[in-house]
Amino acid sequence: MKRRADDTKIILSSILMFSIGFEMGGFQAVLRELSAYFALGKISMGVLVSVQYISVIVMPAIFGRIADQYGKKRVLLVFMLLFSLGSFLVGTSSWLPLTIMSFFLIGAGYGVAESVCTAMLSDQFGQEADRYMNLSQAFLCVGAVIAPVFTSFMYPSWRWTFIASGMLCLISVIMLLFESDFTYVASSFSSKLFDGSIFRSRVFLFLFFAMIVYVGLENGFGYFTETHFHEAYVSTWGPYALSLYWGFMALSRIWSSFSSKNIYEQLMQRFVIIALVFVALYFSNQPVFSLFLCAAIGFLFGPVWSFIMSAAASLSPGKSATVIGMISSGCGVGGAIYPIIMGIIVKYTPLGSGFLFLAVSSMFAWLFVWIASRSLQTL
Repeated sequence: MKRRADDTKIILSSILMFSIGFEMGGFQAVLRELSAYFALGKISMGVLVSVQYISVIVMPAIFGRIADQYGKKRVLLVFMLLFSLGSFLVGTSSWLPLTIMSFFLIGAGYGVAESVCTAMLSDQFGQEADRYMNLSQAFLCVGAVIAPVFTSFMYPSWRWTFIASGMLCLISVIMLLFESDFTYVASSFSSKLFDGSIFRSRVFLFLFFAMIVYVGLENGFGYFTETHFHEAYVSTWGPYALSLYWGFMALSRIWSSFSSKNIYEQLMQRFVIIALVFVALYFSNQPVFSLFLCAAIGFLFGPVWSFIMSAAASLSPGKSATVIGMISSGCGVGGAIYPIIMGIIVKYTPLGSGFLFLAVSSMFAWLFVWIASRSLQTL
């Protein structure tokens, strides 16, 4: 019975992550087209991306705690449906205020669903959870690889991208309705809706900072790469760069699911190399070489998200959704801030300057992980 429950949760999480990745990769590929439809400038383009992540700042922290108290299945169902609703609304809306509100729903939906689903894997697999987190996140990457290719065959591509994302998520909703083996933790909780006591842990605090920067790197790179190829190289290869990026990230996550090397060491090594690759991308004037660098960035990003999540979840095993929800709030902060900063950099500085900003950010992430690692050793 346990093997069946394990398999069901892996399949459910994989389909859910695929639908989230499809929306992420598709959004990155059609952002310029969608912005042109609503006559948005580069800074407004960044703001549109940020709207999706503003809801991620608050929602996972609150509803992760609720999921631990009242059941992960209930919370997952509600927010997976919100993700689908928001996706359908973006795909059909021609009114900018409604589109903005719909992106907020998408962010709330996938922010909570991703964090609670990750907590579910942490509960189910314990010390091996990072392997299965990486595996499910690999499917997120696969969705993000397929979406840019999908958009090139559809018109208008940005509408169909979001409609398809909503439909894919509904498949996992149907699966979840027939799943009953979920953990419940309803004892040892205070009545407070938001519990910030976990931030007293120095290890958690600096993992939180590292997650802010990492998701900032993902979004700062992902949402402006297509625009960079279009303007720096006058090339239509932007969607292919994104597919390579997400494809190599998927390979890296699958490979990392079989690796048991020290998480903190891997994170520090990856952030240093990521900084060097961003510097190389800044100096690159050849689109073919830049495609190679985009693939390298995807491979290096690979397991970073899952490693940080797994490290954080291990600090409080009895409150997995609460802790992962808190870390997911860091995802929202980085996801909301970095696109705006990149939009400003792209508008007012020479082409590619944003990559230098991302390189410096990556070194800050290295510093945060180093401090967390040292703090863990002193416990």
